[in-house]
Amino acid sequence: MIMESLRVIELLEATQTFERKLNLALMYSGLRLPQFRTMLFLECSGKITVSDLSRHLNVTRATMSVLVNNLLKARIVESINNPNDKRSFYIKLTESGLNRLTLAKSEVALVEDKISQDFSAETIAALNTLASSLIVKN
Repeated sequence: MIMESLRVIELLEATQTFERKLNLALMYSGLRLPQFRTMLFLECSGKITVSDLSRHLNVTRATMSVLVNNLLKARIVESINNPNDKRSFYIKLTESGLNRLTLAKSEVALVEDKISQDFSAETIAALNTLASSLIVKN
């Protein structure tokens, strides 16, 4: 039995095309992909420290601090004092942040639906399995 090899360059090009389309869709909600990822995680976690958020999203603490500061200025997230440690704080989505996230999710869903129309159910299942296996677990 001959096993077909993964065409990595084509996979990367397809991923880049998809990312460009996602970024374009996110522009309508005034967000960028890193902000969107952060907001999706915050929606699930409720409140979290910047350090924990950076670990979960696999970015440096400095990168996450800059991102969170921008989200704070835009009033997408708010800070909550940590009663156990006066040097740290939690962040959570604001009502405005939740509204923007809802809009962004609907825009992203349109892109996903449009791209998904080009694939069979089996291909989509295989791509979802591949994506899940590639995600770095912390």
